[in-house]
Amino acid sequence: MRFDRILSSCIFATLFCFSFNALANGGNDSGLQSFHADWFSSGAEIQDLRERSTKTFELLDQNDSGSITFDEIDMMEMASEVPDMNNEELREYSRRTSAIHSKFMNWTTEFDEFEIVDTNGDGVWNRDEYEIRYQMVQNHRLELGLKEWDTDENGAVELHEFNSHLDELELYDENADGIVSHKEAFKSKNDKVISDVLMNKLAADEMVWASYSTVAPAASSSGVVEYKLEIEKKAKDGNSEN
Repeated sequence: MRFDRILSSCIFATLFCFSFNALANGGNDSGLQSFHADWFSSGAEIQDLRERSTKTFELLDQNDSGSITFDEIDMMEMASEVPDMNNEELREYSRRTSAIHSKFMNWTTEFDEFEIVDTNGDGVWNRDEYEIRYQMVQNHRLELGLKEWDTDENGAVELHEFNSHLDELELYDENADGIVSHKEAFKSKNDKVISDVLMNKLAADEMVWASYSTVAPAASSSGVVEYKLEIEKKAKDGNSEN
């Protein structure tokens, strides 16, 4: 279903946020139920969507160059730096990770995972390839996602490309109240529009920042990596079941 496909692109941000909340709140199921009900209860202000999208772009444009390249969303490279991060850097890392997954992770394009992991093309996985197989597949999905945004095919995503899907928002605001409801959003054929409207309630960057701040002092950097990979695996397994 189209709805499941759209949610799959957002699932990491949601799981990542609630995993930290679960640590802080002892895994209270009522929190998830409350979030689910609130998430689908309303729409999103068009101006808020535009501002949030621009802020997310600025978050991912790490070198302030006015464009996002693959080097700036390279999850393998980012994960390798986690053990040396302090608490402030870990909080920034959690925000960037959430934004990268929700914006660039491509779960829909089919490809041969074996070939992606078999980097030397010898027809088998050696130990090194096997140990980083999931990270390799993850990065390939990010590369595919970046190409979707990169309409001029220059190898980078500029702000006008990153926000271009929002140009049609007014077309779906039938009552001209400046708010796109979930019902109105689903009239769009652009999955990015629907995803942004649905994810607006989550406000992933701020929620991850707040929830992560609660547990960061007690968490080791290596533990963060291991827990993050566990959450990602659960998200991947959930998508495969669908």
